[in-house]
Amino acid sequence: MISKKINNLYVHLLITLNHISVVIIFLTAVWIFGDVIGRYFFNQPIPGTTELIKTAIIAIVFLGFPYALYKKAHIRTTVLTHRLSPEYNKWLEIISSIIGITIFSLVCIYGWKAAVKAWAVNEFEGVQLRVPTYPSRFIMVLGSFLLVVQYLINLVKILSTKIVKVNKGDN
Repeated sequence: MISKKINNLYVHLLITLNHISVVIIFLTAVWIFGDVIGRYFFNQPIPGTTELIKTAIIAIVFLGFPYALYKKAHIRTTVLTHRLSPEYNKWLEIISSIIGITIFSLVCIYGWKAAVKAWAVNEFEGVQLRVPTYPSRFIMVLGSFLLVVQYLINLVKILSTKIVKVNKGDN
């Protein structure tokens, strides 16, 4: 019962962060459109566009990617995996989960240190528009942490499933 509630809260968090990511995508598109119109029709781009778009891209990726991993909606090349047995595919999933856990754990650890430092020294980026760097750094840490959690969930599911062998003559 408790684990089901925690799972529901976790999934709701992923969906909410994904929706925020989608809103940021929309706002970024509107901002870029305005910048292009200003640049080409009025010879006056919107100041600070580069700095805001850098921050937006980090938010888009790290808020949306955990949900994509949860839904298994990431891009996958199936040229090899369709030709491999279910047992080999299971091993590939295990290896990719372990690699994901390792990489995003490191991003989480070192990203946390950088985010705290950026917050402590009040770090900003940009010339035309000074944008604080710590929000995007904390977003990267949050997204990386959720990716680690989702990779762990996927790994547990993979390890708990049995492989059903199909004989070539059984169709």
